[in-house]
Amino acid sequence: MTNTMHIGFVASEHGVSGGSNDIGRLIRQLNQLEEDIKDQLRLLELRVKKPKNKVHRWLNELKGLKRRAGDMNRLESSQIQTLTEELEKHEANKPVVVSNEFVGEDFEDYVKKIWKLLGDDKVFIIGIHGMGGVGKTFLATYMENEIKRKKAFNHVSWVTVSHDFAVFKLQQQIAERMGVNLYGDDERTRATILASELEKIENSVLILDDVWSYIDIEKVGIPLKMNGIKLIITSRLKHVCQQMDCHIIKMGCLGGNLFYAEVWELFWLKFGYHEFPTEVEEIAKSVIYKCNGLPLAINVMARTMKGKDDIQWWKYAVNKLEYLEMEEETLTVLKRSYDYLTDKVLQKCFLHCALLPEFGGKITWATKVVESGMLSEKKSLKEMIDEGFVIIDKLIQHSLLLDSGLVIQMHGLVRNMACHILNESRSCMVKCHHQLIKIPDMREWTADLKIVSLAGNEIEEIAEGTSPECPSLTTLILSFNRIIHIPESFFTCMNALTLLDLSYNDTLTSLPNSLSNLKSLISLLLRGCSQLRYIPPLGQLQKLSKLDISDCSINQVPLGLENLINLKWLDLFRTFFRLPDQNVLSCLTNMQYLDVRDCSNLKAEDVKRMRMLECFAGCFEGLDNYNNYVRQTLNKDYGPKAYFIIYCDGVYEDEDDCILYKKEFNRRRLEIVENLTELPCLLPRDLEDLRVRENYEWEYLCAALSSKKPPPLKTIQIRYLAELKRLFCLGNGCSTCTFIQSQHIDDFCILNRQTRMEVFRHLKHFEISRCNKIEMLFTPELVSSLQQLKSIEVYGCLSIKEIFGDNPLQVELSNLTKLKLRDLPELHTVCKQDLVCASQNALDIENCPNLKERPRTYLCRSFLYSRKWMLSLQNITN
Repeated sequence: MTNTMHIGFVASEHGVSGGSNDIGRLIRQLNQLEEDIKDQLRLLELRVKKPKNKVHRWLNELKGLKRRAGDMNRLESSQIQTLTEELEKHEANKPVVVSNEFVGEDFEDYVKKIWKLLGDDKVFIIGIHGMGGVGKTFLATYMENEIKRKKAFNHVSWVTVSHDFAVFKLQQQIAERMGVNLYGDDERTRATILASELEKIENSVLILDDVWSYIDIEKVGIPLKMNGIKLIITSRLKHVCQQMDCHIIKMGCLGGNLFYAEVWELFWLKFGYHEFPTEVEEIAKSVIYKCNGLPLAINVMARTMKGKDDIQWWKYAVNKLEYLEMEEETLTVLKRSYDYLTDKVLQKCFLHCALLPEFGGKITWATKVVESGMLSEKKSLKEMIDEGFVIIDKLIQHSLLLDSGLVIQMHGLVRNMACHILNESRSCMVKCHHQLIKIPDMREWTADLKIVSLAGNEIEEIAEGTSPECPSLTTLILSFNRIIHIPESFFTCMNALTLLDLSYNDTLTSLPNSLSNLKSLISLLLRGCSQLRYIPPLGQLQKLSKLDISDCSINQVPLGLENLINLKWLDLFRTFFRLPDQNVLSCLTNMQYLDVRDCSNLKAEDVKRMRMLECFAGCFEGLDNYNNYVRQTLNKDYGPKAYFIIYCDGVYEDEDDCILYKKEFNRRRLEIVENLTELPCLLPRDLEDLRVRENYEWEYLCAALSSKKPPPLKTIQIRYLAELKRLFCLGNGCSTCTFIQSQHIDDFCILNRQTRMEVFRHLKHFEISRCNKIEMLFTPELVSSLQQLKSIEVYGCLSIKEIFGDNPLQVELSNLTKLKLRDLPELHTVCKQDLVCASQNALDIENCPNLKERPRTYLCRSFLYSRKWMLSLQNITN
């Protein structure tokens, strides 16, 4: 403290600049932090614990900064400024967690977030959420100890809630922690007494650990928003945190770029630093890494293996993990999440997810739930997909699936736990990701098996003559292997099989004829078998509901397809063959999902009778067939709700692997890859996404498009239209332009507002690229109709000179957040006046050498008003 006083005195005595005063203040603050760290180091010494390495580095760097600050009167102003910045940075980098027992960079971030929330007067409940064993209780315990040590609050209490929660019991536990006597059996009376006592203890924290269901805080008698009372809960159930209006701290496993270092560090900490022989250390690392960064599993493994130096012990541990065996403590903790799934269908769906290799987004997982056959098939496809989404969401909320934002995956040990449950029944054989190169020995294929999953291995060989005797087997998953050949005998004793998944065996060339006899089969999945050329006749598979042969090399429709009258899902995406002349598809009247976009010569008659069709992708032969389908089906009430229709004069090559449905189940796209010089192309009345490319005739986008009333387009994408000069002709005879006709720009403003907005009132995204004759993108007539537009992207249009042309007024697009301009050599003007939009960072311009100046961008009034309103609301709330 002497050092601090001296520096403060020097600064004031010599009348040094404000920068020196800042240095004095910073040094005083840093000295306080230094004393705090030294107090913690003394406590660690008493507990025989060690500090993190960075703690001593921070203290040593502080000493150097303080020495430099001692010579302030010799420093120039620029040096004082630099020193001030270094001190501020050093203050911000002060280690929050000192002890090395708290491993991981994320742990310190969690602690910082919780301290920030505890200091926020608007935050009353903090929820620490994460999967079982991730360290939620560990973090809450740390915070409890730190709150007591720092005396940041007057009182802190801990109550473990667990599964057997009851209001009466929780009231009693809290009262005991506070030394309060509750009397009587009436919960309301007890709540009043408890609330009264808690209000007397100002500035306090209550920690509720292991919460499994919603807690009505008022019913218990916890008076939040009174006298600075804060609540911290830990729960592996996200929806519980949300229902209780928590500010959520989401905990993950040890991860990121430091995954291996942090995992190994935690293991050594618990195991005891010790030198292994090199061969033992390599095996030990493989064991620890199979814990997938879960702190509980690493701790248990370290404790279990403590003192075990012999290589045999570690090989034994590897073998246990390979066979999905887990330490009892880890298994028990993880299994609680499964046991809490009171819905039996939810449990079954979770176990089914564990049979599959890791997948990507939520839609893929939801589809797999639908494929499992566990949902009622009486529902529509949309209803089943919606239910699949909800099931996946519930599994995420229960921490049984992990959602990183980009992909959804099942933690390796959670998968092992699920497989353990399945294998306990003795009717399942689950060996996913076991690096198997051949199928298990026939002795393991017992007669009572119902489920077998060997997904994600490297199985190449199924020996000739192999015939597992599994008359009860209903589910067989062999996806993501390297199977070259399946012998004729393999399926002969599997007559109960309902789900067969051979997807992504990209070396498989043919299927055995014995497949034709699997009359109980409901789902046959062959997606991604890129070398598959032969599928036996399927006509006897009368129960078949889903057939996925997308991304295969078959050159014709499987024989007997027309007999599959119960088929609801047929996916032929990226199977490039001609449909036979006879109406093979027209017999499949129960179809709900059909993707034949890569099959040529599709006719309107082929799909006309599919009144139950909900998702459809197809490329029609000839414009007459296309127009007939739009007129007779799409524009009727029974047309599919999601579709992707292509009109193409040759082999269509999809630029993106477009799935037919998203979460909202309403994707409606038309893509035209055709000159269309003779007949008009009828636009579906509910079309949202229009894409036109590789056209060498049109001078206007509306040249061959026809509609009685323009559809509610949300996206327009234009690519490689060599002759395009303007977007729309605005001519009186053009049905597409009827609603934006005007003879003069001045007259345009007095047009009926309702009709003026009709064409573009829904448009949100517009993209144009490689159209080399267009000079002006948006005429003044069009600008006022683009008020929903969020993004405009213009690429490689060699002649374009103006984006918003000849507009004497400022251009206002109230929802625009992105205007991206790339490789436009002739562009000289974006707009004559200012651009008013929803983001000041909307402009993204690159390689436009002739652009005279970037337009000034301003936020639109509606955005400013809404922002002003929100700020006013915050002030009122405060």
